[in-house]
Amino acid sequence: MIDLKSKIEGFSKVYRIETQNYSKIIKVYNQRAFINYFRVNLKKFSKFYSSIQKLKIAPFHRVLSNHILEINEVKCDYPLNNKIFFNNKRLLTQFKEQILLINKVNKKLIDRNLIDEIKNYLKVTKSNKFIKNKIKKLEDYINKYPQNRICHGDIHFDNLVVSKQKLILIDWDYSIRSGLGYELAMFAYLEKFNKKQIKHLSKIFELSKNEIEHYLPICELLDYLYQDISYKLNSNKKIDKTLIKKNKDFILNIL
Repeated sequence: MIDLKSKIEGFSKVYRIETQNYSKIIKVYNQRAFINYFRVNLKKFSKFYSSIQKLKIAPFHRVLSNHILEINEVKCDYPLNNKIFFNNKRLLTQFKEQILLINKVNKKLIDRNLIDEIKNYLKVTKSNKFIKNKIKKLEDYINKYPQNRICHGDIHFDNLVVSKQKLILIDWDYSIRSGLGYELAMFAYLEKFNKKQIKHLSKIFELSKNEIEHYLPICELLDYLYQDISYKLNSNKKIDKTLIKKNKDFILNIL
């Protein structure tokens, strides 16, 4: 077993096991963080992992314990970036197909919705009273569009793997119930898509550009809360001050 990371990053530590017959990824979750605040028991999610495997949108997952997950390693044919992604029609078609397939997963298998995710963060980040005081308005803002589908919740190019010309989604730690607008907004936010790229994405999915942009402030809020928790776990990590300003403006002036 070879340690891929010298320390915990976020909520897990990753290991790789390689033999002549197979390659496996072992994720060991930080019980103080991820398990205590979000997934109390990974075994609860075994049926969810089984569902996404059957739909062939994710590699094989096996829950080894309440906080240890085994995943088949997937070899990437080539890394993705904005230029490759938006200029490859076959890849864009595959991406749309895979995202829409997620909606076939039984919604009862994921019981956390977007506002619950924010509330869970706020339980840990007790200093953010300005957010807690507007939680009802925040919930109304989120519910402007239907929250009726399972989302991957953390799509970015490192979590999109092209293997043998097939697109596969990895790292389902932040799967959640929300809407397609939120799913695409988080992708756009994490990869810093410009307005033209967001518009292109909206056309592919036949979804209003306004709906995607509606959720960008929510993505910023989640990023800020995540950074706040990471700072508490590892004081060497600093919170992006720009995010703090943007979130205060959104919560206090826009909601």
